[in-house]
Amino acid sequence: MAKEESGIDELMRLSRQFAKQQEDRAKQEHQRAEQGKKVKGVLQGLQNLNLNMALDQLKTVAKPEIIRQVSTLKGGQSTETLRKIITRLVDDLEKQLSRASGTKAEIAPMVNATRTLSILLDLYFSLN
Repeated sequence: MAKEESGIDELMRLSRQFAKQQEDRAKQEHQRAEQGKKVKGVLQGLQNLNLNMALDQLKTVAKPEIIRQVSTLKGGQSTETLRKIITRLVDDLEKQLSRASGTKAEIAPMVNATRTLSILLDLYFSLN
């Protein structure tokens, strides 16, 4: 009988130990989830701050249409919207440069720089 009781005692001890480990894991998972929420909130706050700073800077140089489009990014739109805005601006700049007066030798480096900027921005957004 003593062996039988010690076996049952051992099973009970192991059962309590297993339950305690499960409880500890659940607590750790909950803590990780809470920490993840906090980090996500901080990152969202930083993104909003960056967007607000960019909008303030744009107000002095950009057309109202651009400012409206960038303002919509506050709604959590993807970077695809921003990529499209930039691509349109680069295309417009390239067209304006091609119509600009001046010698081809003077304008060619600016056109190439604009095209380079466009390619690099597309690459940047494709890597994100």
